[in-house]
Amino acid sequence: MQEFKNILVYAGTEQPETAVAKAAKLALENNARLTLMDVVKPIPKAFGMISDVAKPEELEKLVAADRRRKMLDLASDVSDTGIPLDVVVAIGDPATEITRQVVNDEHDLVVKTSDGFSPAGRLFGSVAKSLLRLCPCPVWLLKPMIHGDFDQVVAAIDVESEDIQHTGLNRKILELAYALARRDKAQLHIVAAWQVWMEDSMRRHAGDDAVDSIRLDHQAKVQKALDELLQTPYANAKDVHLHLRQGSPAAVIRSVADEVEADLMVMGTVCRTGVAGFLIGNTAETVIPDITCSLLALKPDGFVSPVELSHTLSIQEDQPLPLM
Repeated sequence: MQEFKNILVYAGTEQPETAVAKAAKLALENNARLTLMDVVKPIPKAFGMISDVAKPEELEKLVAADRRRKMLDLASDVSDTGIPLDVVVAIGDPATEITRQVVNDEHDLVVKTSDGFSPAGRLFGSVAKSLLRLCPCPVWLLKPMIHGDFDQVVAAIDVESEDIQHTGLNRKILELAYALARRDKAQLHIVAAWQVWMEDSMRRHAGDDAVDSIRLDHQAKVQKALDELLQTPYANAKDVHLHLRQGSPAAVIRSVADEVEADLMVMGTVCRTGVAGFLIGNTAETVIPDITCSLLALKPDGFVSPVELSHTLSIQEDQPLPLM
């Protein structure tokens, strides 16, 4: 499995224990450094007009200092593991400050418990969605109250992309999903979808014979791309299952995830074309709102976040963290 050496945990959620425990286990396995982070949203300036207690900036620092103490308490739960630990509390927009911390300190993984399970069954709120757009390193969003190992891991790959960037992303998705499945003794389900562009319209204008020929050629092309990807160790492995289906990628991925009762999905979150850092791919944009399992989202090599490298306004105490 890819060795993560500098893991960041966003612990500003209602149930951060799941994320901290999962990240600590991964840090132990990889001999990695672990940073716990929280972000205080700026207090509206108008609040200062109705409060005689303190200025908004002073209140923000007081809240941040209180959050840091809570982070230290949370860190103490894993301090006896010997993992190098740090605590950071920033002030600003959560997704932006998390990404800025990643860029500043070159973290290679962000772990976060999802924002909460809504009545509609959706896991990921605004902070998670923004992170998927902005963060340059993998983002692992964990379903609340996850206990134990994963049983069914789904790896969603894009077999219709031909550029080197997305071919490389496919390989990253497979390698990481396979390693996680092996570690947890889980079943790995590789999902790939294909379809002929504007097939119905083409049939009306070109006829069935012409479109059927195009379909056969396209399916053969997709199968060839899959054969090139699924070499050893994936080929003939009893715990690896391939789901190659005709249809829209989003519909196929959702269907397979539901059928196998996936508890972890590994997929890419950058579109084939568009402004880097601002657009999630159409497939991910459609799939993610309906996901009811944990998600590990990857970016292609060379992805550049729109969040600039700069100083993070954080609250640090004078004494060193007693957990190093």
